[in-house]
Amino acid sequence: MSNDNLLFHSQVLTDLHSVFTPHSGQISVGKALFYDGKKRVFVECGRKWGKTEMLIYSLFRTCLMNPKQFCYYIAPFKDQIKDLVWSNGRLPFFLPQKMMEKYGITINNSDFRVSFRNGSFIKCDGADNYEKGRGYSATGLVVYDEFKDHNPNFHDGFEPNLGITDAPLMIIGTPPDASEDSFARWCQIADEALNSPVGFHICMPSMTNPHISKDFFERKEQELKAKGEYWKWQKEYLAMRVRAAGNNIFPMLNQDTHVKPYKHMMEIIGCFPKQWDFFTSFDPGSAKCFAVLFVAINRYSKQIFVLDQIYATKLEECRVDNILPKAINKMKDIMPHQDSWLCVYDYAATWFMNEAQSPQYVEDIVLIPCTKDLKNKETKLSLIKDILIKPQSFYMSERCVDKDKGLYWEMEKYATDDKGKIPKENDHAIDALRYALNAANYHKVEMDEPITEQELYPERRGFKYGNDYSMKQGDDFYGDLDSSLFGDGDSY
Repeated sequence: MSNDNLLFHSQVLTDLHSVFTPHSGQISVGKALFYDGKKRVFVECGRKWGKTEMLIYSLFRTCLMNPKQFCYYIAPFKDQIKDLVWSNGRLPFFLPQKMMEKYGITINNSDFRVSFRNGSFIKCDGADNYEKGRGYSATGLVVYDEFKDHNPNFHDGFEPNLGITDAPLMIIGTPPDASEDSFARWCQIADEALNSPVGFHICMPSMTNPHISKDFFERKEQELKAKGEYWKWQKEYLAMRVRAAGNNIFPMLNQDTHVKPYKHMMEIIGCFPKQWDFFTSFDPGSAKCFAVLFVAINRYSKQIFVLDQIYATKLEECRVDNILPKAINKMKDIMPHQDSWLCVYDYAATWFMNEAQSPQYVEDIVLIPCTKDLKNKETKLSLIKDILIKPQSFYMSERCVDKDKGLYWEMEKYATDDKGKIPKENDHAIDALRYALNAANYHKVEMDEPITEQELYPERRGFKYGNDYSMKQGDDFYGDLDSSLFGDGDSY
């Protein structure tokens, strides 16, 4: 290499590293690609490792160093490109304006293309656009981002093009779990890179990124462990190939912690009833099961009380003319004012709504359809887990506990199958809980601090709880709460 070329390459690296400095884990990947001449680089990495930034850096380095490098960034889906790397400027504006002018870089937003004065370019596309991918001719680096989600037809059609020009390919992403359809293919291609003389394979846990706080990773590990999802920590942060645990979805559920006396829960509500929102949630079933939950949520602390349930499993019990009168009576028993209640049901159960519109019910109950959020079911179940592990956030009464039916029984037995998939049976009361949370716009749980006395009772003025309650600290219910909440009668 001539002195002029050495000087130019040195200047390119200086410019690149002024905007992005690879950390130690990324350096080992870059060494394999740029110094060792590896043609198949496969990186299994954890979340927060900096995979997308490393891909973009590698693409720009390839295009800046040599002319006529036709490079491609391949996302799992074309419509992801804007959100992943384009609209946020991560790829098109990786370099500042002065450097873009220096190297003659132009942006084509409609084609998702970055072009360079030396004839090189970076083109973005999705693996779902596999028919078009067959016609791409790469002379420079090609990168696959989040490979486990790629349509396999893209690589099958595109790989022969790499052989013609001997272009390098970098595959990167978080491993799939062993139950996913992409797992076998992932292992095969990773092994090919590992065993090939021109291949390179490496596993990079998230913690190799020094820019992320160690405290964050420690908290995340403990959080997933508490939720019974340690396999997620292994897969998503340690970059290990593991099977999604086929175990209980709510392992943190504990009868001593989460089941409390109905009487005591009603006394809590009765102290400040206006602070609570009340939900009757119906999951109608005409054959196997009809579940109804009666839920109170404190609008200040977001504390959840599941007060009562109806759980019908016999055909004759699942009739609307049996369920609705029982539900109305329970609502009146809990909170007599009809306006206090929001009643929701599975919007797909139109038969239930049609029967419930009978004149004999309309004066006592107004029903509103609520979505099942099927696409986000796992997210909602994860929210319920967060609620369960946060102290003082979730209680159900003993009326929801039965040895072979009801909310507690469903949650206790709810487990993924041998492929790590969420079951579609024995979840009627769980679905009803999801409807109630949706109706309450309950989407997030702050995990930092336990609920404080002021959060529970923000409107409290100078009275003495000791006068209202004779319950001592250590009671089945109040022993779990702030010890000052029902203390010795001090004024607040």
